[in-house]
Amino acid sequence: MLTVEQAKQRMQGVCVPLATIFKDDGSLDTESTKANVQWIIDQGARQGNTIFIAAGSGGDFSVLSPDERREVITAIAQVSAGRIPIIASVQSTDIRETIELCKLCEDVGVDVVQMSGAYYYTVTGDDLVAWVEEVARHTQVAFAAYSHWYSGSKYDMPADVANRLLDIPNTVVVKWASPSMDNYVEGFRRFVPRAAVVNNGPMVIYGHILGSKSYISHVPNFYPQQDWRVWDLLEQGRYVEAERAYDEFMIPYHKIVGAVRGATAGEGVFVKPWMDLVGLRGGPSRLPSRDDAVTPELHKAIRQLMAQAKIGAAL
Repeated sequence: MLTVEQAKQRMQGVCVPLATIFKDDGSLDTESTKANVQWIIDQGARQGNTIFIAAGSGGDFSVLSPDERREVITAIAQVSAGRIPIIASVQSTDIRETIELCKLCEDVGVDVVQMSGAYYYTVTGDDLVAWVEEVARHTQVAFAAYSHWYSGSKYDMPADVANRLLDIPNTVVVKWASPSMDNYVEGFRRFVPRAAVVNNGPMVIYGHILGSKSYISHVPNFYPQQDWRVWDLLEQGRYVEAERAYDEFMIPYHKIVGAVRGATAGEGVFVKPWMDLVGLRGGPSRLPSRDDAVTPELHKAIRQLMAQAKIGAAL
C-alpha cells in the first residue's frame, strides 16, 4: 500500500479519465481500449506528467457489468505496467462488489482506488465513513477520498468528512472539488499536508497555487500535448502563461462539452468524437449516453477547434 509520501511523489500530473471503448454491436472492445492507452504512452505519458483513471465516470463504469469492469481495469494495468500511476474506480451500490474490485486492483498493481458515496441513496457523512472503514478491513490497496458532488447522489462532501476519511490508513489521496468556494478552499488547506490532492474542479491554476499536484482532464484521450504544456507551466510557477494556455483551448472545448452534457448523460460520449477524428477508436456509446447528442453542428465545431489548435499537426 502506498504511503502518503509515496503517493505525493507518484500521483503528479494530468489525471486522465480513460475512455472505455465499445464495438459497433455494443460489446466491450478491450483491444481498442488498450491501444488507445498505449497511444497516450507513446505520445509521452510518464510518471510525473500523467495519471490514468481506469473504468471511471469517463470510462462509463456505470454501464459496465462487474466482469467488464474487471476486464477494463486489468487491461489498463497491463498496458501501463507500472510506468504510469493508475486510479481505478470501485464505486458501487453493493459493498461486496467494491471489496472484490479492490482485491483485483491489489492483484494487478493498481496504485489507488476511488470510491464515492453509495450514489443511489442520500449520502450522510457517517454512512460514507462507515462504508470506507468496512472496505479497508478487506484490502490493502490505497484509497482516494472522492467528492463526487456533480452526479450520482449530488453529495457535496464537507471538508471535515474528507478529513475523517484521511484517518483511515488506506486513504492517501483526495480527489477534491466542491460547488462551495469556502468548502473547496478549506479542503485544500486541510488536505495538502496530509495527502496527495487531485483537483477535480475547474479552477486548475488556482488549485495548483493551493497545493494540488494533479488535475482532471479528458483532453489527453485525444490531445495530451495541450495539458502537458499547461502542466509544465504550472510546475514552473508561470501561472499567467498557464492560464492563457489553458483558456485558449479549454474555454471553447468546454462550450462544446457543455452542449453535449446538456443533451445526454455520460462523459465518454463527449470525448469519443474527438478521438475518432485523430484516428483513434472512439466508437459508439452505451445508453443512456446518446451519440446523436453530438449533432452535425457540434461535429463541425469540434473540427473547427481541432483545426484552430492544429491538433493534427501537433500529433
